Amino acid sequence: MRTPAWLSFDVGTSAVKAALIGVDGAALAEARSPVGLYRGADEREYESEPREWLSALAAASRAVQRGTGPTEILALSVSGNGPTLVPCDAAGEPVGRALSWLDRRARDEALTVGALAGLPLDPSFYLPKALWLRERDPERFARIGRFFACPEWVAFRLSGVAESWLADPYYERYTWALDSAARLGFDAALFPPYAPSSRVMGKLLPAAAAALGLPEGLPLVSSFPDFLASLVGSGAVRPGVACDRSGTSEALNLCAGRPFPDFTLLSLPHAVPGLWNLSGGLSTSGKALEWFADSAGYGDEGAPGVIAEARRARPGAAGLVFLPYLAGERAPLWNRDLRGAFLGLAQGHGRKELARAVAESIAYGLRLSHERMAAAGFRTEVARTSGSAARDDFMNALKADVLGVPFERPELADAELLGGACACALALGEADSLAEASDRMVRVVARFEPDVSLRPRYDELFGAYAEALEAIAPVSARLASSAARFEAQDRAAPGDGNLAPDGSNA
Repeated sequence: MRTPAWLSFDVGTSAVKAALIGVDGAALAEARSPVGLYRGADEREYESEPREWLSALAAASRAVQRGTGPTEILALSVSGNGPTLVPCDAAGEPVGRALSWLDRRARDEALTVGALAGLPLDPSFYLPKALWLRERDPERFARIGRFFACPEWVAFRLSGVAESWLADPYYERYTWALDSAARLGFDAALFPPYAPSSRVMGKLLPAAAAALGLPEGLPLVSSFPDFLASLVGSGAVRPGVACDRSGTSEALNLCAGRPFPDFTLLSLPHAVPGLWNLSGGLSTSGKALEWFADSAGYGDEGAPGVIAEARRARPGAAGLVFLPYLAGERAPLWNRDLRGAFLGLAQGHGRKELARAVAESIAYGLRLSHERMAAAGFRTEVARTSGSAARDDFMNALKADVLGVPFERPELADAELLGGACACALALGEADSLAEASDRMVRVVARFEPDVSLRPRYDELFGAYAEALEAIAPVSARLASSAARFEAQDRAAPGDGNLAPDGSNA
């Protein structure tokens, strides 16, 4: 007898993930296939290769089907990272690499678009990047026939249907912002038409079905950007329940009954109508662990090696604090020039204290958003984990200790995948609402209560962390300006800037 299941994909920054999920929410099999993230000539440039997403999708699809018994796949969905801009020609073939959500080259363009829209816009958002391509790379722009967001481009290649998913009309201002785009002279045909999530958008094309090892004509359900998918897939569909989304970046996403009162936190409509998602976090959380692993010589151990060593140090890292801001920051700090630092270094600090400080910095960054929510009257009763760090009990317990909030781990660590399955359930009539599907399908397998004995220590260190952020902001701006100037000078200078033994340029 074959088990009925949903097939859910998520295009992450470093991997495409896949899961076969039973209609009751049971995780039947999981798989992942790596993809690259590429640095440009400028430190603000981060790019992805869309064709890698397709090959990784095919590999993950075949792997996940080998990892379980006989199943009957009823439908599939794709969520993905954003705001990642995919420039394509008229046929939907990529014109160069995609501009990753980490990319912040469009600094001036963000100011231009934000002034037109009447709200602050980060350089990572879609329309600023499109404007950057038009103004700074006109030869490439002339070849562009359409822009896509990451998961919608993958869905287009699977089904032949071009659309932009809009869970709520509010998101239009952060997606193509068509009024602003028109005022900037963009042709509306560059942007796929908007369509709602959680509906059958098309069927799997023969070539795509062959690549994925699936039957052609399988229903493809419109899903969400990854942050909304993770809310649904973690069970954060009731006010007071938060989702801690971890990965290359990380954010605390609180389900709330009303929006946040100002722009310091992202305040966006939830995937469940009538609810809101309050969000703030760190652009480089997992990325900070990877950076420290590379810089401190952890070799093949990578970020897991950093976490393993952090376990060996005492809570509080002997008074050492790290600021994990390696690529500026969005909510709640909105400082594109913010830079990282170790503070309180002393001779007694070794590699394990440094590792612990890096790990604890992620929790401090989340607490920064948590405290802003609490100060505005929003209570976080529990946080559900999602992403790579969700599998690590040490990190789950650490975050519970620093925030003073219970953390829970669902069975399926990558909540985006379960969120896509919930969208399938709603689209095919197996659930009456996303909230119902989420309540029924999310399975919590572990809970981490805060260690109250550590609260005074972490209160003190978090206070130092917050004060350091204020103090370092003007220094960061100065250093960012200097770095840009030095980079321009080095590019203009002959040679590579290294000195030969005689003191001349090598």
